[in-house]
This record gives sequence, structure tokens and C-alpha cells, in this order.
Amino acid sequence: MIQRIQKYKLPLIVGAFILLFAAVLIPLLREGEKPAEVNTERFVEFDGSELEEKRDGKLVWHLTADKILVDPDSGKVYFVKPTGTFVSDDGVQLTITADQGIVDRNGKTIELKAPLEAHTDQGDSLQTDGSVYYNMDTREITGGKVVITRADQTDLSADSFTANAALNAVTLTGHARITKGE
Repeated sequence: MIQRIQKYKLPLIVGAFILLFAAVLIPLLREGEKPAEVNTERFVEFDGSELEEKRDGKLVWHLTADKILVDPDSGKVYFVKPTGTFVSDDGVQLTITADQGIVDRNGKTIELKAPLEAHTDQGDSLQTDGSVYYNMDTREITGGKVVITRADQTDLSADSFTANAALNAVTLTGHARITKGE
């Protein structure tokens, strides 16, 4: 028995080291997967409220939600089950529904978190695995991996995108593909 242990001494030490390394590394990786917790104790809560922005008397964006939480310290507004309507310069409306959303007035962004559904009143739709960000200054929508399906059945896909609210001015980045439907 002792001869076998001495014969396999190096593989046993390496195996024990790998197990110890994995035991330390796995809990650290799992902590990174958890979303950042937000302390909601000091939040001001509203049920069934809405926010909107108008420029020159025209609607730019409008958000409604089942519940809105306002953080008085950071000024961020958290939405539960938001529906956002974003209007392009030519009047086309993009409607996005999501499970969660965040309005950051200081950063001038609106984040709608996946899973989400997005479509325009012209029949175009947007599908993405990640969050969608609306920049209040540029009025552009950005996000990660995306598939945009146009009303004429043309599909646009890429690793990331930037678009206007009408989804008719789109910049695709990384593995971009345009496929014309039948």
C-alpha cells in the first residue's frame, strides 16, 4: 500500500492541489454572477406611475410601470414592469416592454433590462439577450447581441448595435449580417 502511494505521490499531490484550487475559485465565481444588490430601504415608492420627456412640445420618450422606486441619494429611478415609448424625429414610435428598467438622469440614460420585447408602429421588431440603453442626449438606442426584423422580412443581426427609435438608421458592429426574407 505504501509503495502504491509513493508511486502515485506526484499525481495525488497535483490532484489535491486542483481540488483545493477549485474549492476556492468556484465560490468566488458564483459571487460575480449575482446581480448587484440595491438597498431599497430609503427609496420612495410609487405604484402605477409614469415619466416622460418632451422637447419643443413633442414627446421624446414616455415610461410607465407597475411600480417606480426613486433613490433620493443617487437620483436614479427604478421601474418594475416598465413599458417605454421612444419617438424618433420623424414620429415613428418604438415600444419596449421589459421586466426592469433604470432611469439615470445624471448619466442621461434609460436602461431596459432583458428579457424584453420591442417593436415599432411600422411593424419592425427588435430582439436582444441583453439590456437596451437609450441615450437622452443623442436619442440613440444601443445594446448587445441583436436581431432586428423589418416589416419587409429583412433581418439585421450583430454582436452590438446603435439605432434611432424608428430602427431605420442602424449601425451594426461585430459579425453583422443582413438577410432578405422571402
